[in-house]
Amino acid sequence: MLTYPLEQKDYGALAEAIDSFSRITQIQTVFYTLDGNLLKDGHIYSDPAEIQQNLDLSSLEIYSIFPVTINHGFWGCVICNSVNVSQQRIYLSRSYLENIVNEVIDPDLNMKVAVWDALASDQLSQIRYLGTLLKASSSGHDPLEKKISLNHHDSINDSKAADENLTTSEDDMHKSLSAAIQYIGKNIRQTISLDEVAQEVFLSPSYLSRIFKKVLDVNFIDYINNQKIAIACEKLALTQLPICHVSNQIGFSQTSYFTKIFKHRTGLTPSEYRHHNSDIQKVYTIRRDLSWHENDTIFDVSTRYFKKNHINYFSQPVNGYPYINNIGGLADSAGNRGWIYTVDCKQPTAPASSISTNGLSVVQWVFTSYDNL
Repeated sequence: MLTYPLEQKDYGALAEAIDSFSRITQIQTVFYTLDGNLLKDGHIYSDPAEIQQNLDLSSLEIYSIFPVTINHGFWGCVICNSVNVSQQRIYLSRSYLENIVNEVIDPDLNMKVAVWDALASDQLSQIRYLGTLLKASSSGHDPLEKKISLNHHDSINDSKAADENLTTSEDDMHKSLSAAIQYIGKNIRQTISLDEVAQEVFLSPSYLSRIFKKVLDVNFIDYINNQKIAIACEKLALTQLPICHVSNQIGFSQTSYFTKIFKHRTGLTPSEYRHHNSDIQKVYTIRRDLSWHENDTIFDVSTRYFKKNHINYFSQPVNGYPYINNIGGLADSAGNRGWIYTVDCKQPTAPASSISTNGLSVVQWVFTSYDNL
């Protein structure tokens, strides 16, 4: 690792300068150096745990990364929150940052700092992909051919043993896939493409597509469409929004295409679905993430979701299977209303505790009248 003769006071002055830049420009900015320092809000963080906690890029929807060099050697990166910031302001920030960094470094050290143009999203994607290739090359394995000790669906935090079994590339794979799922969740009401998500998580589209299928056992586009149609089902049942507005609100530019996808997923047109489900009173939507385990059933992921979100539920055995009859205070009423569940927008006939979650995208619990079933 490259090291430079900067003293603690130099880092302190630099941290204050970066903080001053943030306050003046209203652009949240941090500086990470290759010698293991994070400069943020006027503070210096050197402990890896503190750096990870304070360098949470997942909370930023858009950010710009400026490479920084000292005497032509790579030193670190300045990272700016680019939400609601024009490209012109980002461009002007480069020279501003370069000037303030050079001002605080002792001239006797004879070090020239250069701040380079911000990396484009496709450049970041290729850098991350190159890192994945290099790790695979050094280990002699294709990262997709390595045994995934997560059993395809376990969270890396499930146990210390699981963490110890993860290789570096597997760890990266899990983090990238988790970031992709989070991004999809935040932007599910927009038009989402494989290329867009791949750029956000710094992977090539083909690699993201492969690990999506390998780990989740569902195609990327099917996952996206199942999530969108689940939202549409809820809106059609619980609101009187025109179908064209529902289509637009989940990222479909053409209502005809939305209707085609909707009917393929549910077996009904949007208008037919609304007519048949006018008695729906409440919907809980549970979206697939990496906390779904390989051996989970619909009942398992549902009860975990209710507990995590502090939603009261009650179940009782029926024909030897647990049956959920009360969620959030809504319970079976006189035998003609109650809870049903759908899987990828279709209603199964088997008990929730007997259906595996493998290959699924979304589960919904619906409180409705049994007369319409």
